[in-house]
Amino acid sequence: MTNEDLVSHLEGLGYTVETLDLGPQGRWIVVRDYPVSTGTLAGQRRDVAVQWSPQVPYVAPSAVQVRPHVVPMGTRNAQGSPLGPEWQYLSRVLRCTPTTQAWIVHINTIFSEL
Repeated sequence: MTNEDLVSHLEGLGYTVETLDLGPQGRWIVVRDYPVSTGTLAGQRRDVAVQWSPQVPYVAPSAVQVRPHVVPMGTRNAQGSPLGPEWQYLSRVLRCTPTTQAWIVHINTIFSEL
């Protein structure tokens, strides 16, 4: 899997995806208006960002960024995001072989556990 594979997969599913290059804060894959289907936020939409992985082979970053915030800061492994104050960093490790499908499951699992 590559970053480009993830972007293509997300776009193929109909999501609006953009790549942000923020210089020292890194490069990011951002999914706009991601529909939350489970958990306490079901029915809501959030922007979701994953840091671009520079490693080859691909290594999944250990965090997902969300906007707007989903839990109070400092709880549930949430902290400030390098993307700015309106974003929230959720420390969650993808614990399987990274594939495009695994990323979708991972994002949905994060939301289901909130």
